[in-house]
Amino acid sequence: MFLFLMFLFLWANAGAATLQVATVHETGHPTVQADQRLAEAMGNTEEVQVGAAGSLYGDENGILEALVRGDLALGHVSVRTLSEKVPTLSVLSLPFLVNSDAHLQAVLWGVTGKNLAEIIETRIPEVKVLGWYNCGGRCFYTVRQVASPLDMTGLTLCTEGTEAMHSYLTAMGARQQGMARHSVYSALFQGVLDGAENDLVSLVYLGDYDAARYILLDRHTYAPEPLLMSRAVYDRMEEGTREALSAAARAAEQMEWDSYRQAEKEAVQRLRDFGCTLTYLDGGVRQAFSEKALKGVAELGGRSVYELADAGNRELMEEIRELGGAYPPEDR
Repeated sequence: MFLFLMFLFLWANAGAATLQVATVHETGHPTVQADQRLAEAMGNTEEVQVGAAGSLYGDENGILEALVRGDLALGHVSVRTLSEKVPTLSVLSLPFLVNSDAHLQAVLWGVTGKNLAEIIETRIPEVKVLGWYNCGGRCFYTVRQVASPLDMTGLTLCTEGTEAMHSYLTAMGARQQGMARHSVYSALFQGVLDGAENDLVSLVYLGDYDAARYILLDRHTYAPEPLLMSRAVYDRMEEGTREALSAAARAAEQMEWDSYRQAEKEAVQRLRDFGCTLTYLDGGVRQAFSEKALKGVAELGGRSVYELADAGNRELMEEIRELGGAYPPEDR
């Protein structure tokens, strides 16, 4: 009887604990703003604490581990990090597979996104996917202007460490260099790097444009972040609380996409005002860049980036590309 009462006491207190949501993004980032919106919406049901800039469990790997253990209630982990455990997600790192954030939204908010969420939950059963957040299209920024794939030859660039990006740079004759993102600024000034890539909102926050003032607005990849919840925490919630959380997550998700679009517009204006050279891609130039990923090249032994990346995901790749026909690239 004593053990039973003790169990009930611990269960009740576990349910009353503050829900923490963790992200590596800084305060003011659209992701953090959306998390704060979620916290406010849950105020009448649960107390929610938002931890930005890695203040809770450090980097994305630490956040994912905490979610799996059940130590953390909610967290954001990019598809790049998740693809280590869920290889199917590496498809979203393919250059020029996604045309725009409108295309990405159609993918993630539709049947494809639902299927991807189920794959994540199958491969990592300790988490539940509550939604998808947008982190924008990644662009190259360099110390000299890049206006065609030929201009990439010989450059050393700090990029995401995916096989697809390594192959893509190799196809253009460039070299990939891994580096902590807060080290990129000094490496650019010292000539260790010729450029890097990031989404425009993060680029402005980090200030790297002061050292590399040529921005190629190619948005070659999009790397969304699912909002993940610990399955252990979710399962011990009452049904009413789960419903409130799902509704709050949907509202926060919509807000994040809207906020990110606005933040990206402001970032472009900030770069322009600073005196950066912004290079937009017209149809022909965009095709030249995309063909470096889609067509076989000598640098990759006659194979393409897509062929090297295909590990049973051809159907998913075609599904995403087909959907993109209704969402052409946007230059803004």
